[in-house]
Amino acid sequence: MSDSSVIQSLIDAASVNLNKVVTLENRDYLLTSGIIIKQGVKLVGGYNTRLVVQGNFRVFELQKDASLEGAYIAIDDPNFNSYVIYLDGKYKYYNIWERTIIRNCNIINWTGTNKGTAIQLYSNGTEYGITFIDFENIRISGFQTGVRLQAVKPASGKSWVNGNRFINFSMEDCINMVTITSGESVPNECTGNIFSNMQIQPSTKTTKLFTISGQYNRLDGMAWDLNIISTNPLVEFVAASSYNTVKFRSIPASRTIDRGRFNSKE
Repeated sequence: MSDSSVIQSLIDAASVNLNKVVTLENRDYLLTSGIIIKQGVKLVGGYNTRLVVQGNFRVFELQKDASLEGAYIAIDDPNFNSYVIYLDGKYKYYNIWERTIIRNCNIINWTGTNKGTAIQLYSNGTEYGITFIDFENIRISGFQTGVRLQAVKPASGKSWVNGNRFINFSMEDCINMVTITSGESVPNECTGNIFSNMQIQPSTKTTKLFTISGQYNRLDGMAWDLNIISTNPLVEFVAASSYNTVKFRSIPASRTIDRGRFNSKE
């Protein structure tokens, strides 16, 4: 029996009550439809909680001022090709004092298909934005894309994914580890996002570590066993990019290509 509706009802109740924290039991939960963590609510997994996903849908969508902590999320359906953790700029995550945070999560696709995206930040609309969100202590394995930041040019105005932090990420066996897709600057930009203290373990399925657009994005850490990746380059700064930095001493400069302006691989 699916537990999706049970979890959603607990979140819905918390959103209108004084206690805004929903704590899951130490057991397996079966998810067959997506869950929206509503504004002001924090969903917390127990140490032995597992959220097992069967189906093809956005697993967790977080509204502004919502949080997710301690979730072990396992994709158990070879047809899954969606997003596990999804933030949409329509909620307008603007203010630095808001409390949205995602931390201490394991996001695993154990089907072996390497489909889907573990974390997606997406902004496509007038004044849609995602800023100042922290992701901490996240482990990702077995996806098409580990993390994707995407800002699409809106019909009018601006959209952006700027100034977010991704701290202590361990990523393995993804085809693409981090992809940043945007214009170089406004009206659709992904700028000033920081990935710090990363550990990257590719597999024979990995084709690229980082594809980067936008400006002043920074990534640092350690990448292992790069000889098992036959494709080249491992890092690509696309044409719509400038002043970005990748600080991975283990990545050879010969496997980095800069199609933009003033990007650096240290």
